[in-house]
Amino acid sequence: MKQDREFERIFRQEFKNIEPNIIWQSEDGYEVFGHYKIQTKKPGYLVTSGLSEIGVFSSTRTALSWCIADKNCGYNTAREILRTDNKLTDLKNDIHTRAAIGDRSRDHGLREIILTKLESKIIQKKLLENQLDKYVSWAKYIQHRGFQNETARTGRGQSETTNR
Repeated sequence: MKQDREFERIFRQEFKNIEPNIIWQSEDGYEVFGHYKIQTKKPGYLVTSGLSEIGVFSSTRTALSWCIADKNCGYNTAREILRTDNKLTDLKNDIHTRAAIGDRSRDHGLREIILTKLESKIIQKKLLENQLDKYVSWAKYIQHRGFQNETARTGRGQSETTNR
């Protein structure tokens, strides 16, 4: 335990310049970009920035996407990632609860009504999952672009016209 803390101290000193670009696993979760922490909590993954709690996400994938969006000043995207993830979590809980009620019901009419209502919720769940996947893909692209600035355009230095 003491050796781990000593290693962490040495690591931080040696790699202080690249700390804003690294994601690494610590004892209590993940440290992201030297600014955010992703910790495992019972309902999901808690993201904190300094002393403030940002929110609870359903997966590390979406939590990390939020961190990438926030780091790159995509505040609207970060807010949408959190909102979409929370809506998806609520919808999954609702579907699970209603399906359990339908399974326990002995009345076939009630069971059919519940299944009919669940169909629209399942479609809505798929739409939210697709939207969240788009945000995650965007975050992957932004992070990759930050590491290997491949999308930067180079301008022409001088005119390439010649006299004939």
